[in-house]
Amino acid sequence: MSDFASVRRAREFVGAWCVLHECGELAHLAMLAVSELVTNAVKHAAGVRVTVRVYLADAGLVVEVWDDGAEGPVVRTLDDLAAEDGRGLAMLAELCDGVGWDAVSGGGKAVWALVGAPQWNTSGKVRT
Repeated sequence: MSDFASVRRAREFVGAWCVLHECGELAHLAMLAVSELVTNAVKHAAGVRVTVRVYLADAGLVVEVWDDGAEGPVVRTLDDLAAEDGRGLAMLAELCDGVGWDAVSGGGKAVWALVGAPQWNTSGKVRT
């Protein structure tokens, strides 16, 4: 079942993944991204299942959160300084190299953040 404790577990998972894959310089931003994406999924998705996926793509480190909700996320602006919530995706869009979402066949959606491109060294490992 997804609940707000899922946010902490997702952050720990992404942090450990970044250490294992030597993406240390991207870990903090990746953990911030997954915190925001899982919080939104728990808060807004219709279902009880939230899945986190993190991987290195050609463009860089991607953090992806799948949920059962059919509605796409709403990205608000950062301009409303009086707003108490609803600006997390706009914040991620400013901090990350990309933010978006895709419908998942069979229902639900995947919301993702392209955290950034790691710095590779000559041995093919990520430089920390």
